[in-house]
Amino acid sequence: MDQPIRYATSPDGVRIAYAVMGKGTPVVRASHWLTHLEYELNSPVWRHLLLGMATRHTLVRYDGRGTGLSQRDGVEISLDRWVDDLACVVDSLSLERFVLLGVSQGGAISIKYAARHPERVSHLIIHGAYARGFLHRGNPDKQRQFVALNRALIREG
Repeated sequence: MDQPIRYATSPDGVRIAYAVMGKGTPVVRASHWLTHLEYELNSPVWRHLLLGMATRHTLVRYDGRGTGLSQRDGVEISLDRWVDDLACVVDSLSLERFVLLGVSQGGAISIKYAARHPERVSHLIIHGAYARGFLHRGNPDKQRQFVALNRALIREG
């Protein structure tokens, strides 16, 4: 399936790579921690899902700032900037209303975008995601200890 790569520019001037595949109701997948528009189509993890979705929907995917084909150097990494990146992609496509899919880190981005723009999101799908990051839940000191312990276990093999 053909997927021309295009670029949109976020409000702070960062170039965001995106691709559109298929026809039908628009589904926008928010960027997550590891995306690459070209490699995903060859990935045994993503290929079947992406091609399957594109048979019934207009699937919009983008590489978040700092990843894949998007600008990597001199970019601010924050939840607010990631939400701005999603907004610049859907605005560049003039999507008035669409299904928003948040996988993993994309869940927090999708939730924040939907809260800011409820009139544009027809459905919000969250999969394997979270609303607040690991160190922002419950007891942050206990969470930091847990992270430190896991790092030590990994380091020791």
